[in-house]
Amino acid sequence: MYWLRQPPYLRWIAAGLVLCCGIYLDTRPAPSVAYPFSADAVAVGDRIEAAVEWRDVPAGILPEWSQAVTGAALTAIPAGTPVLPNLVAEVVPPTGWWAVSLPLPHRVSPGTHVRVIAGESVVEGLVVGEMHDDGFELTASIAFASDDAQLVAATAANSALVVMVGSSDLIATSGG
Repeated sequence: MYWLRQPPYLRWIAAGLVLCCGIYLDTRPAPSVAYPFSADAVAVGDRIEAAVEWRDVPAGILPEWSQAVTGAALTAIPAGTPVLPNLVAEVVPPTGWWAVSLPLPHRVSPGTHVRVIAGESVVEGLVVGEMHDDGFELTASIAFASDDAQLVAATAANSALVVMVGSSDLIATSGG
């Protein structure tokens, strides 16, 4: 007597629970975190702080920031792009160094090593400031050791210096 058997209530309840759990897991909101994006286009060497807007993104998609979003752009960042940690550098000159604003041959990012020929001397410097373009020339703050900074500043006043930009490997391996 097949029709006299009880219906499989426990199986129906288990199937309903599995279905409800599946619907919940599929429709629950994904965990999200706030992440910095560029609100405007940022040029190489420009400060990033003013051009940041925070947007929610799914957790774990983008690398986490271990510090505040401050510093200068190491590369051009288009508007709406996530500001990744490797796109921004905060360069601080070593203790005892002085910064001098000098014209540069092309856009460079903070942290770039340069050589400056000041008269008969060749001195090593480090770009520490953002680039400024006034329409005529590009300038940036370059840090030098104390004695070298005085020489560079005095020579720059006479417009008799040349700034060379190269990779740090090139500077480290060429004699000096």
